[in-house]
Amino acid sequence: MTTSEHTVGAIAELTGVSVRTLHHYDEIGLLEPSERSPAGYRLYSADDLRRLQRVLFYRELGFGLDAIGAILADPARGDADRLEEQRALLLQRIERQRAMVAAIDRELHARRLGLTLTPRERLEILGGTRLEDRADRAEERFGGSELWEQRRRRASAYSAADWAEIRDEQAGIHQRLLDAMNAGLPAGDPAVMDLAEEHRLHLHRRFHDCGHDVHRGLARAYLANERVGRNYDDMAPGLSQYVHDAIMANADRAQRQRL
Repeated sequence: MTTSEHTVGAIAELTGVSVRTLHHYDEIGLLEPSERSPAGYRLYSADDLRRLQRVLFYRELGFGLDAIGAILADPARGDADRLEEQRALLLQRIERQRAMVAAIDRELHARRLGLTLTPRERLEILGGTRLEDRADRAEERFGGSELWEQRRRRASAYSAADWAEIRDEQAGIHQRLLDAMNAGLPAGDPAVMDLAEEHRLHLHRRFHDCGHDVHRGLARAYLANERVGRNYDDMAPGLSQYVHDAIMANADRAQRQRL
């Protein structure tokens, strides 16, 4: 091993990324070590470390592993281009966080004055809703199925700008579902079912064929997978159940319309 090569354990200690995660990145082709020791151990070069830095930046920005792989594999973007892109995305996040701090400051000021904010004003503070960041878990649900292959093919064609647009679409759908739940609309209300249909069509257009039966399966996964459900419930307790029920109601509505 040369001084420019590092073992997986050394990389884990240096970056805080677990050895298991580094092994996973290697297995899916996201970060393959350049060398192997005579005993077969992974050895990472300086170029590998730079690639890992890019991966960690994109992960921090909320990108899934399939999106990151597609971005890093894009031959039209050099390393400097990716740094500029990440810088721009980070500046966007900083501006959004500043806006959230300002919203919190407004509520604190209102409380000091004894004022009560409206529900809409209060929801401003939730502006940074968590996205459906489950791209790296898709294979667990779809395995080697045609749906998974569709997702991989489409993801490979998306640029970072495409992924940012997709995340904005997801966030908008999730926020409207949250608004509906907070407004007391039942999951079977036609307006809420329309939002569930919008969610289905988003998946169908952006990732893979998503008929109502597939959508039902995803809804069940939202409740069965603790991490997936937590992405919704971190926005508001009970939202994962609400989204599940809205998807099921929408699928039932579509089935009745076919009869």
